[in-house]
Amino acid sequence: MYQTIEKRPTRRGGTGRRIVFQWTPPPIVPERVYTSPLLEARRYASILQRDPFVKTQADLAREMGVSRVRITQVMSLLRLAPEIQEQLLRLTDQPTIHFFSENRLRPLTQIDDPARQLEEFQKLLAQLPSLTQ
Repeated sequence: MYQTIEKRPTRRGGTGRRIVFQWTPPPIVPERVYTSPLLEARRYASILQRDPFVKTQADLAREMGVSRVRITQVMSLLRLAPEIQEQLLRLTDQPTIHFFSENRLRPLTQIDDPARQLEEFQKLLAQLPSLTQ
């Protein structure tokens, strides 16, 4: 709601004020679009490889405006098994992409065995239907 004050002359020669209220609809907030944290990790890796001014993760963190720890956390997703990475990159459903956040995937990166990573990922997939119902 906006308030506009208009000045107009009065009968006595002075200026009077008239307050006019204008209604404006609330701004339309676009729906949030989630992207895969794996895409972010790949983008960071690409910048590290191609940009001659970004040599370390600390340089990348300064460039992206995030902490060095955050860069390390996101880039750790590149240690996921290739099968898991493929499945994550094929996701198109927004709630599913949101479900597989970096925070939820991070424990999988601590597992060295790709077969065990895949088992744990399957457990996460089993939790997914309860989310969409």
